Amino acid sequence: MLVAVTVAAFVLAVAARRVPRVRRATSTATSTILVLLGASAAVLLAGTTVDGEGLRAVLGTVATLVLSTGAVAAGAWAAVHVVHPLQARRRERAESTPDLRDRLLARASRTGVRVRGVPVAEVALRAAYRSVDVRVTGLAAEMSYYGLVSLVPLTTALGASLGFLRPLLGDARVDQIRTTVVDGLTTVFAEQVASDVLAPLVDGLLADQRAGFALGAFVVALWLASRVFRAAVRALDDAYRVENRRTVVGQYVLGLSLALGAVATVVAVLGMVVVGPLLGDGAALADRFGLGAVFRVTWDVLRWPVVVAVCAAYLTLLYRYAPNADTSWRRCVPGAVVGTLGVLLVSSGFSVYLALAVPSTPGVDPAAAAVVQAAGQMLGLVLAGVLWLWLTSIAVLVGGVLTAELDLERAQDPRAARA
Repeated sequence: MLVAVTVAAFVLAVAARRVPRVRRATSTATSTILVLLGASAAVLLAGTTVDGEGLRAVLGTVATLVLSTGAVAAGAWAAVHVVHPLQARRRERAESTPDLRDRLLARASRTGVRVRGVPVAEVALRAAYRSVDVRVTGLAAEMSYYGLVSLVPLTTALGASLGFLRPLLGDARVDQIRTTVVDGLTTVFAEQVASDVLAPLVDGLLADQRAGFALGAFVVALWLASRVFRAAVRALDDAYRVENRRTVVGQYVLGLSLALGAVATVVAVLGMVVVGPLLGDGAALADRFGLGAVFRVTWDVLRWPVVVAVCAAYLTLLYRYAPNADTSWRRCVPGAVVGTLGVLLVSSGFSVYLALAVPSTPGVDPAAAAVVQAAGQMLGLVLAGVLWLWLTSIAVLVGGVLTAELDLERAQDPRAARA
């Protein structure tokens, strides 16, 4: 019986798609499901009312044809007279009634808060929605991935070039640098980890000179870092709603240029926000490096303004040249300020983590404790570094999206354009 019912249902499902009314009213999946429902009802009917396999097969086949045909006909009628009118009314209501995004934007536009002719709340909300549209978090993840990968050859290049410090600076100065580096590592890691594991590594790097290896690793790091900014360029082009018409060579040159600027900016920011405070205040740094009172006062007073200026200058450069759009330096400043505040907030959180994340290993042998602490702290630093890269990339891209929305507002509103 099941074979006969299955064949009948298959034939009827194919035949139903040949009927124009059924084809217009229902989809292939809908008509097939209706045929299967009729066949299931026919199997239940034949199995409960008739004895004998032959009679069940005949009754099941006939019942399948009748019930499935009725189900398809009823479904087509319901689709034409019930489902389609309901869908049409729903579409009309959706077209006439604004969605949540439109309602929020309309409410933000009525706040009346303007800065130099720009509606602050509306532009900020549009930038938030536009960040979702251009997949800021996904492109930031791509940027952080290539940034993390580029750290490996970059660290290798820096380590391989440390051997050239001794002939350039002299033994006394290099020994002082070695002591400073080990003391800094002791601040970040446990003392036993720094002295037993990391200090011999620093001594080995200071003793070897590998120019070719360092140069090759640096080139690889720059190429990987350029991929970071190709993702940023794509995000900013999407934010400006333009296409990237640059050639392949132009894209690589732009990516490498932005990567070089980013390396200098990141080194400066980390040195002043993360590494510097770990080594002490202005007086401690002046005593450690043999600097005078001028450096102490300058460090204590101008450290944060210089950090803000360096970040804002680089982000202004990024927002000015990365997108394939006609903009100006002045228009990029507000977005650069927002991006800078985000970067500084993330970097400050990373600094707090470095100051606090020194796990202890109670009840563990001192020799084994060094290994456990080294593994735990390195894993924690890697994970925190990945999170720092991702959040920093989000802050940078959000600042670029805000710059694009400000340009769009200036193009649409004469009051904002004159500002």
